[in-house]
Amino acid sequence: MDRPLLIRNANVLSFDPQLGELQGADVLVEDDRIAAVGSKLPAPAGAETWDATGMVLMPGLVNAHIHAWQLGLRGIGADWVSSRDYQRNIHSGMAQYYEAEDNHVALLLGALAQIHCGTTTLFEWCHNLRDPQMTDASIAALQESGIRAVFGHGTTKPPAVPGQTPYWEIPHPAGEIRRLRTGPLASDTALVTLAMAILGPDDAGYDVFRANILLAREYGLVHSAHTWGRQGKRFDPQGMWRAAKEGLLGPDHNISHGNNLEDDELAMVLDHGCSISATPLTEMLNNDRPALLGRVTRRGALPSLGSDVDPYFNSSMLAVARHAFSHQRELDNRELAARGAWPSAGPHATRTRDALTWAITGGARALRLEHRIGSITPGKQADLILVRHDSPNVFPAVLGDPAHAVLMYAEPSDVDTVLVAGQVLKRHGKLTFPQHRIDQLRGRLLASRERIMRKGGFSPAAFA
Repeated sequence: MDRPLLIRNANVLSFDPQLGELQGADVLVEDDRIAAVGSKLPAPAGAETWDATGMVLMPGLVNAHIHAWQLGLRGIGADWVSSRDYQRNIHSGMAQYYEAEDNHVALLLGALAQIHCGTTTLFEWCHNLRDPQMTDASIAALQESGIRAVFGHGTTKPPAVPGQTPYWEIPHPAGEIRRLRTGPLASDTALVTLAMAILGPDDAGYDVFRANILLAREYGLVHSAHTWGRQGKRFDPQGMWRAAKEGLLGPDHNISHGNNLEDDELAMVLDHGCSISATPLTEMLNNDRPALLGRVTRRGALPSLGSDVDPYFNSSMLAVARHAFSHQRELDNRELAARGAWPSAGPHATRTRDALTWAITGGARALRLEHRIGSITPGKQADLILVRHDSPNVFPAVLGDPAHAVLMYAEPSDVDTVLVAGQVLKRHGKLTFPQHRIDQLRGRLLASRERIMRKGGFSPAAFA
């Protein structure tokens, strides 16, 4: 903002263990940072003042795993039988017909959708990139949206062709990472920063996995891999163990999903500091084992959450966090019942604040951004959201417990205001991004969708 902003009299969920939760508190924003948190803060000269009486003020949500490039394919995938259908229809099919323009329009509208839903940071797992033009168009879209984004550079997965090297034998393109790291994404303090969305041991041979991690380490990048577990691996079932023995696993390695990790393997990756990003909405559609939430927290670690793929459902992190909470509570109930301790065992291990913590602090840690975001702490970036208390969805839940109210009642329409680095991206329930530009983008997205589905041999009716 051009001048200081003082948000007054809010119910503050700080997610800072020192500050805790404050009723009727003020937060001062100066430039891109949180300057102060307290009661009846003095307004600096020229400050803009907002009255947030009754509203919940909290850090923005962090979507730690999303493929927003697929936004144009919404509404086609929820009835697919398994992840094999997803791989066949998306990666081996329609993804092969994406061009730079398709990525640009999908990612820009996808980022705006995240802002609307209260997400201020996303990890875009962009794994359909064939050339620098697609990469640069994707980055430009994220930058134009104003969201904070970690751009996970990934690679396309075309069908195998006889006589050609299949994608799973090809290491990540070092030249492209070098170009990005020394050029458009050289800064680690910009709103859009670089990561690598790599082929892990589930998707490639061990030598490729190893080369990908070493490349990420060379440039100091977070690297994330879709990972399930030893069960059903078509490549090296011992890949994660081999990586651990070689010293390749650490806090810079992010495991997406991981449902099929056995207890010993889960303990090993957590002991090495790897982060876990669960996408329970997708995983419950396509996996026979629960999301890694309770199993991670019982080992003293903190999971993060992501929405994953738009073709199945909307990508609201409020919906993801609510589902994660309900999913883990169901598992808690079953475990207690198996021990004969339900329903009289006392308070549940999983609480509403846990799910919000996964969706905020957990995401910040997974992306190695916890020193900049993830709590309302003076000095951190002013990535903040205000949630209304008087809407038909929420009223009067805030009078009981603000965290409970946000998790279990709030919808994207109840997110009144979104700030990223102090810039107002949503206010009074409306995006500040120009509406005429959104209308243009929607027209481009529809044209992109029709062309991609037609070239891929699909129509909406084909998915019924």
